[in-house]
Amino acid sequence: MSFKNHLFSALRKPALWAAAALGLAACEPVNFSGPIEAVDPNQPVVVALMVPLASGNSVTEQLAQNMVNAANMAVRDLNGANIDLRVYETGGNAEMAVAAANRAVADGAQIMVGPLYSASTAAIAPIAAQAGINVLSFSNTTSVAGGNVYIMGITFDTVADRLVRQSVADGKTNIAIVYQEGVSGESGKGSIERAIARNGGNLTTAVSYPLNLTEMGEVASGIAETLRASNSNAVVFTDSPLRGLGFITASLASNRFRTRRDAQFMGLSRWDSSDEVLVTPSLQGGWFAVPDPGLTLQFETRYQLAYGIDAHQLSGLAYDGIAAVGAMISAARASGESNAFSAERLTDPAGFAGVTGIFRFKADGTNERGLAIMKVENGVATMISPAPRSFGGVGS
Repeated sequence: MSFKNHLFSALRKPALWAAAALGLAACEPVNFSGPIEAVDPNQPVVVALMVPLASGNSVTEQLAQNMVNAANMAVRDLNGANIDLRVYETGGNAEMAVAAANRAVADGAQIMVGPLYSASTAAIAPIAAQAGINVLSFSNTTSVAGGNVYIMGITFDTVADRLVRQSVADGKTNIAIVYQEGVSGESGKGSIERAIARNGGNLTTAVSYPLNLTEMGEVASGIAETLRASNSNAVVFTDSPLRGLGFITASLASNRFRTRRDAQFMGLSRWDSSDEVLVTPSLQGGWFAVPDPGLTLQFETRYQLAYGIDAHQLSGLAYDGIAAVGAMISAARASGESNAFSAERLTDPAGFAGVTGIFRFKADGTNERGLAIMKVENGVATMISPAPRSFGGVGS
């Protein structure tokens, strides 16, 4: 079987097919109870790809173009689905996203894939709902999920659950949380608390620190003392290497609380964002979670061959969003059903399998994903537990 055909193989019949996408401030989900328009799988399906083109920011522009490229790759790979893909520029802001969504509805869009940001997702959701259209957003912000909105990004809940499950399986059941002050830190803390409760762990303590580096250094000794007194054998950090993670872990080490010797360090964010992060002494031996590395490498190789440039870490979401749409259309045609994007099809417990690995939508619009556990060792991230290839498998 070719890679392309294997990629879209059903996990079971009927089966469906999706870094974390960027999230902004929490927004209220749309209270949607109206009907979704039936989509005939035997006719061409108009798909609106909502990406942050025309943002005026070169980095965002490059990301958006990567997503367009990946989506076009997915269209070329489809079997048994006829997609009319149309690209709409959201500019990376809610106002432009609303205008783009109105144009997409006027153009006859039958499903929206994107946008990237949570504020844009919240802004277009009522427009899509009024038109009876589902939205597969690239956001990882769970507060915008629900109703007609399903999010594709890797959520704190998914990462926390994978890390905590692995920690408990390894006998590291006394788990502490170290989180930065603010919305993101509080959100991460909540996800870890829920994961500990679900997986039979014991929450020993949860301590926060300010984002100011000077103040962070001042509280580090107290945090280290609290962690030692808690008898924790695992610590989950919510912060990112791009913010305070390296500083707080180094500060704990300087206050005689070190990974390996005292507790297993784990992180909600990816620690392989740069070579500099991977050689950070205080992160050595630490764990983080990523989408299936093998499938990711295959996709990145194909992307580089097709476009001559490296794929952005988030571009796989665009590929898998389109692939998911195609898989639902194909499955509906094969079963003789009249609605390709019914709630039952979207939330099939078998999920979908794509270039970022397996995932499935839940009834509340959030998702679950199969992730691998990576360990930082001597400046290299090495897989210590593989991502599952089906739900219920190893590491799920």
